[in-house]
Amino acid sequence: MAELKDAADQFAKDLMAQNIAGLMMVFTPEGMTKAMAMQSQMQAQGQRSPATSYDVNVGESEGEDTNVDLVMKGADGEMTITTKWREVGGAWKVNDMALKQ
Repeated sequence: MAELKDAADQFAKDLMAQNIAGLMMVFTPEGMTKAMAMQSQMQAQGQRSPATSYDVNVGESEGEDTNVDLVMKGADGEMTITTKWREVGGAWKVNDMALKQ
């Protein structure tokens, strides 16, 4: 499980830094579609202050996927992004993501 936590930690760092190249490497095709939908949802909610810190909470496995909540913290408060990670070719990839309501 340490490998997944490390991958999710790097993903959260890339989100904070808006490192698009780093983020693109981590998505499955399904995950990329979900990320684009989530980006539209976030834009509709309006501008938020950038995240300054985060927590990574690895949850339970469901079939091939493992749930990981990324709690992004900023001046506006917290926002939780729920992700589902899947091991593909020996690497952890984001297969699904959404804002937690």
